[in-house]
Amino acid sequence: MHKRDSKIKRFYFYFVSIHFLMVRKALLLCVFACAFVLSKAQGETVRPYQLPNIPDSLVTPDVRSEYLIEHYWDGFEIENRAYLEARDIVEQAFVDFTSIMRIASRESTMKAIAILLDRASTDEDILLMYADIADKYLYSGEGNFVSEEAYLPFLEAVLDSKKVDKLYKLRYSYQYDVLTKNQLGMQITDFEYKLPGKDKKNRIKKLKSPFILLYINDPECEDCSLTTLRLSVSQALLKEIRAGRLMVLSVYPDGETDEWLNAVKDYPQEWIVASMENGDRCFDLRIMPALYLLDKDKKIILRNTSLEEVENKLKEE
Repeated sequence: MHKRDSKIKRFYFYFVSIHFLMVRKALLLCVFACAFVLSKAQGETVRPYQLPNIPDSLVTPDVRSEYLIEHYWDGFEIENRAYLEARDIVEQAFVDFTSIMRIASRESTMKAIAILLDRASTDEDILLMYADIADKYLYSGEGNFVSEEAYLPFLEAVLDSKKVDKLYKLRYSYQYDVLTKNQLGMQITDFEYKLPGKDKKNRIKKLKSPFILLYINDPECEDCSLTTLRLSVSQALLKEIRAGRLMVLSVYPDGETDEWLNAVKDYPQEWIVASMENGDRCFDLRIMPALYLLDKDKKIILRNTSLEEVENKLKEE
């Protein structure tokens, strides 16, 4: 019995030793693998963005800006996934890119955006990174240059990409739907509205007037309150209303709330004051208030406009 126990012990120690050596070998392989990955990552360091060199032969500011924006991404490794971990570099490069957009022509700007997106679209994560940055600086207003026209190609690139998952597309699909509605020259999207305390729903297409000023606002918004005051004291608008040439339709876009009902009395009696449900599904309400001037066919002739522009337009007609 004792000999049998000794054999078992020897076998046990032998097994433990072999197991220890195997574990030790595995750990060493893991260490070597991590070191290899680390060294490879260090070899793929990202470089700061550098502007392209503009030929000395180009001397005028407009020609230099055109060259700069068309060649803006030439020396930048857009496809390098290492920049996903160095987004601040990409973001700063994009901010500077938008600054050049402000002085470059539309054609050159759209061409430069197409070049950027063509290269970014080879990788799902990189494309989504640039779309997110474009959202921030071209759409959401965190930069100095907001442009729906410049932002739309980013939406189209994401929605057209077969590499991007459908779930990631939902956000951009909603934005695309909003941005492609109610543009200048289009007929206004027909919507239902209701007067304070009434159940009956009306539609904007039923309004009959040579001109309609659609004023989407929130009485709790400071800018809206100021605009409401300026519109209400405008003698030019009042004259057009009394002459039967203009209707002002003031719409609260979040349904009939107690707060809005309490503020209704502060609007001019000459206006149609109403509420609608889910106004953000029809209109781009990132900036409030929103003013649209419509003609008799409900076509948008002024969009995201000002009182001064409305008065001037009505004076011309």
